[in-house]
Amino acid sequence: MQHENSKKSKGIFQILAEELKKEREKQHKSIRLLAYEFDIQTSLISRLENGVNEPKLISIWTICEALGITPSELLKRVEERLPSDFSLIDK
Repeated sequence: MQHENSKKSKGIFQILAEELKKEREKQHKSIRLLAYEFDIQTSLISRLENGVNEPKLISIWTICEALGITPSELLKRVEERLPSDFSLIDK
């Protein structure tokens, strides 16, 4: 079931990416401006928002701080968009 788990985790990362982008756009900030204001690489923000690779917790935490939200708030938004019976573990 490794393949199925990988597919499910990509779904989580995609929702995470969408939520980060939505929050940044809600604040009317470009990737470039956010990166400049908080001395973050534009490529990091872009990769996170595009779901290019599996994000590291420290990267998520940094972007959340720059956006003025907590990592737990971001994860709550992700969780709310997943189906109520969602699980990475097959039972």
